[in-house]
Amino acid sequence: MSKKRNPAITRYPSPIAENRSQRSSEEKIELIADHFHSIMEILGLDMDDESLKKTPGRVAEMFVNEVFSGLSLDTFPDAHLIDEDSSSEVGHHSLILTKCGVMTFCEHHFVPVTGYAFVGYIPRGRVIGLSKIHRIVRYFSHRPQLQERLTAQIADSLSIILGHDDVAVSIQAQHYCVMMRGVRDENGITSTSYFGGAFKNDPSKQDEFFHALQRTVSNVAFSTR
Repeated sequence: MSKKRNPAITRYPSPIAENRSQRSSEEKIELIADHFHSIMEILGLDMDDESLKKTPGRVAEMFVNEVFSGLSLDTFPDAHLIDEDSSSEVGHHSLILTKCGVMTFCEHHFVPVTGYAFVGYIPRGRVIGLSKIHRIVRYFSHRPQLQERLTAQIADSLSIILGHDDVAVSIQAQHYCVMMRGVRDENGITSTSYFGGAFKNDPSKQDEFFHALQRTVSNVAFSTR
């Protein structure tokens, strides 16, 4: 029997160095703060100003402990499966779909990407706690990302946990690198999708996923204000 893969390590790896930094979080924060202080000085900011003095430290702590915490394997959430109870009113489901908020950073410009991930799967007798899906989405979002890769990583990780490939993920997001620079389109939205197992091979399952998505997408509001 083959060993089950680690759900934090998918078939769609982020460009993380193989010799991951052995520095502690405290060391990383100190180094990043020093470098960011230099960047701010190069930009011509007065680093003696009371409003700016602590900014390098704030940015460093945010990078290490929050927005890029998904670079560490140790922060992947615990995700346990629960057997469906066929005798209860809940019964069995042909599809479970969860809408999750997404906030990540574009790895090309290090500015935010925000939107929603629609994560669907066929239970096959076992379900995963709803909050765990949100946590998996958040884990892979908390690293510099490409939307296409993020979509695939969420799907593949969930497939590992479930033990089958009947997973579909669609992300709709706005990229601040498009909104703030270049073409500067404040209304542009990018959609990516990944289909595995039955969703890839059975058109009716893919239709079921999109129909469920459409029933919730009307509640999705993008705003740049």
